Amino acid sequence: MPNPITATLRPYWQYRDLVRNLVIKDLKVRYQGAVLGFFWSLGNPLALILLYDFVFTHIFRSNLPNYILYLVIGVLHYNLFAQAVSQSCESLTSASGLIQKIYFPRILVPTSSLLFTLALWVIAIFILVVLYPFLGGVYHWGLLLYPLALGLYIAFIWGIVLTFSVLQVELRDLKHMVDIAVMFLFWLTPVGYDINVMKPTAREIISLNPLTQFMDLFHALLYSGTLPALNHVLIACAWAIGTVSMGMVLFRRKARHLVEDL
Repeated sequence: MPNPITATLRPYWQYRDLVRNLVIKDLKVRYQGAVLGFFWSLGNPLALILLYDFVFTHIFRSNLPNYILYLVIGVLHYNLFAQAVSQSCESLTSASGLIQKIYFPRILVPTSSLLFTLALWVIAIFILVVLYPFLGGVYHWGLLLYPLALGLYIAFIWGIVLTFSVLQVELRDLKHMVDIAVMFLFWLTPVGYDINVMKPTAREIISLNPLTQFMDLFHALLYSGTLPALNHVLIACAWAIGTVSMGMVLFRRKARHLVEDL
C-alpha cells in the first residue's frame, strides 16, 4: 500500500531541479557584481551581532543577563519572518514569464522564495552557533528540540508566504502594506524585551501576536536553557496549522486563474 505522504509529495519531487534553479538564480541575482559575492551573507549577520554587542554593552545596558544573546536570538528569528514574508509578495508576479510559458505546480514559486530566504538565514544561524558559548549560551539536552520548534516556525511562515504571494497578484499594493506592517510588528514582538516585565494590558495585547509564542519557544530553548511552556507549544502548533491550512486553500483556489491574472 503506497505511503500517503510519499504519494502527495511525488508530483512535486519531480520538479526539484526547477526549485533548485530558482533558488540559485535568486542567489546569483542578489550577489551579482559584488566583489565578495556570497561572503556578504556571512558579513551581514556577523556585523549585526558585533553592532548589538557594542551598543548594548557600552551604551544601552539591560538588566537581562546575557542580553546580547537574548536580542540576537530574537532579531535573527524575526528577520527570517520579515524577509520571507516581504519577499514572497512579489514571488509570483516576478515569475510571470515562467508561469505563462511552462506548466508546473505554481506552489513551487513561493516555496522556492522561502527556501532562498532560508538559504541565507542558515548562514546567520551558523554564525550564532559558533558565537553561542561566547555570548553566554549554555549547551543542554533541550537544544535537541530546537529543530522541531524551527520546523513549526517555518511551517507558520510558509502558510503566510502562500497567502501573500497569491493575494499580491490581485492586490498590487499589498507588498507596501506588508513592509509597513512588518516594521510595526517588530515592536509588538518580544524580540528585545521581556514580555513578563510589561504591564498586564500591554502583555495581553502582545500575547495575541502569534510571533510572541514562537519567540518564547526560541528564547526558552536557546537563552534560558529550559523547555518552553506546553501551552505556548500548543498555541504555536495551532498557528502553524492555521496559516498552512489557510495558505493551501487560498492558493489552490486562486492558482487556477494565475496565468490569466498575471
